[in-house]
Amino acid sequence: MWIGTAVHTGSGFWDDIDSAGECPDTAAAASFNDFLSPKNSSSFTQTVNASSENATVFYTQSLTLVLNNMVASDIAILENLGKGRLAIVVQDHNSNYFVMGHTNGCFLTGGTAATGAAMGDLNGYTLEFTAEEVDAAPFLPIDVNGDPDTTNASFS
Repeated sequence: MWIGTAVHTGSGFWDDIDSAGECPDTAAAASFNDFLSPKNSSSFTQTVNASSENATVFYTQSLTLVLNNMVASDIAILENLGKGRLAIVVQDHNSNYFVMGHTNGCFLTGGTAATGAAMGDLNGYTLEFTAEEVDAAPFLPIDVNGDPDTTNASFS
């Protein structure tokens, strides 16, 4: 999972979604930092919200991110995540890359810090990110190595 180092600026941060359901790139240069999650612990869900009375459909995108091993330097990073609209890219187990919050951005909407009681308990953070979008999360194109195939966006 990658989070952009710059605040999502709204419509125009990402390229438009093409007819194949992909978002080719960011509109301008953007850097994304990797947040590693323990295997089988984090999840990305898109819920379709439809109203036949109002003839509307939108998608609620939710990311539950688990991060192990609390350290003092995490506090400043977590405080900054809560201060703005975020650009997030989620990689699944099939090496698909989803652009969460494509148009409206994502927000840190909750979370916990836990030290655990037993040796096998989580010592870390569980963070909840949410986005609401008119379109489902588009895919980022991937190159022959299985990495995001972008020009403007860099992932480290």
